[in-house]
Formats: sequence, C-alpha cells, structure tokens
Amino acid sequence: MKRILTLVTIVLVTTLFGCKDSAPPKTEVRIESASEAARNDDRAIAVRLAQQKAAVDDAFQKQRARESRQQYLDLLQAGIKRWEDGLSEAGLTPRSGLAPQISKLQTIRTDVGGINVDDCTGAARATLQLSMANALEALAMFQKEKGESGDATTQKVTQATEQLREAKSQVVACLSK
Repeated sequence: MKRILTLVTIVLVTTLFGCKDSAPPKTEVRIESASEAARNDDRAIAVRLAQQKAAVDDAFQKQRARESRQQYLDLLQAGIKRWEDGLSEAGLTPRSGLAPQISKLQTIRTDVGGINVDDCTGAARATLQLSMANALEALAMFQKEKGESGDATTQKVTQATEQLREAKSQVVACLSK
C-alpha cells in the first residue's frame, strides 16, 4: 500500500507540474516620449498645411484660368469688332481702292492670330481665322474681276460670313463656361 501511495503521489505531483498554466504572454505598452509626440504633431500639422495649400493653389489656378479666358475673350471680341469694321469699310470702297483695305484686314488677321488662347477660345480663334482667310480671298478675287462678282467670289463671301457667325457663337459659348 505504501507503494501505491508513493506512486499516486508521484503521479499527482507530476501532473500538477505538467499542467501548470504558463504565464500569460507579456504585452508591451509603448509609451510615446515627449519628443516623439512633438515630431508626430509636427508631421500632422505639415500634412494639414500641405492639404490647405493645395486647396488654395487649386482655387488660385482656377481663378487665374477664368481671368485669362476672360482676357482672351475680350481680345477676340475686339478683334471681331475690328474685322467687321474693316469689312464694312472695304464694302464701301470701290474695287480699284481695295488694296489698302485688304492690307488693313490682313493686319487685323495677323493680330488675331497672335492672341493667346486656351482650349475653348482656341477653337473660336481658329474658326475666326478661317473666316478671315476666306473673306480676304473673296476680296482678292473681287478685286481682279471685272463687272459683277462671280459665283466663286459669292460662295467665298457666304462661307466667310457663316464662319464668322460660328466664331461669334463659339465666343459666346466660351463666355458661359
């Protein structure tokens, strides 16, 4: 019996030591130092400032683009006005005296070609320049003709007039953007 009692004691002691719970895993709590906290705060402030600067820069660029477009449109409208006035003068000029009027119109066309444009105003300027080229060609043809203007001249004038109307509508469309 002593033997059994010794054996039971050994088994129980071994079981107790074998089943002993292991210690819970240690979790480290990271404590931020004051200098680290200050650096993190500085980084967060820098990020916020960069975001605010980007928003301000974006708003500035949009405003600048609107102002530039308005300036381009004002110049295009002034060019159209000069062109129409020049065409009116040319229409009142006898055929033999058209050379100086054509020269004046060519100068206006060159001036309009030098206007800076953006995407919207570029299309209007291109249409206007095409109209001007056709009108100048029609005036040159008319200057060389004798008597009534020919069908080709009339067709060029009609085409130039339609293109001028289209250029004006493109300018108006750009105003609304």
